[in-house]
Amino acid sequence: MNLRLRDPADLPECVAALREVHDADGYPNVWPNDAEDWLQPPGTAHAIVAEFDGRIVGHAVVVERDHVRWVSRLFVLPGARGLRVGEALLAEARRIGANMLDVVEQSDAAIALYERTGWTLVYARQADWVMADGSRPIERIYAWDPADN
Repeated sequence: MNLRLRDPADLPECVAALREVHDADGYPNVWPNDAEDWLQPPGTAHAIVAEFDGRIVGHAVVVERDHVRWVSRLFVLPGARGLRVGEALLAEARRIGANMLDVVEQSDAAIALYERTGWTLVYARQADWVMADGSRPIERIYAWDPADN
């Protein structure tokens, strides 16, 4: 597996991968009107892709908000799970300064990954956005503290 910074030319393949994840897992819960734009949220400091056998199999963005770096837009293709792609993307995000992330409470596999790799739940809150069914999910906020790991 190879990790590298995402190139603008990667965006169509990243959108195709995101569509595969959305169809399999429902992430993101609501398909964005402009998926390329969604993969480049405001405050993006770094965008990372994971490649395996010449194909993009994972993606993560590090976003800076209020002087804090958050992991965002993290996903792994269903066929690449078990290859530790998520772990590698999280490690790279931490290396470049990300120390916070959030996840909806229903994302059991993602929560297991975060907790297995040393992220600590610091609090939960009701989201300020709505799911496709109109409900407001509970977001779990995790922190990475190198002193704890």
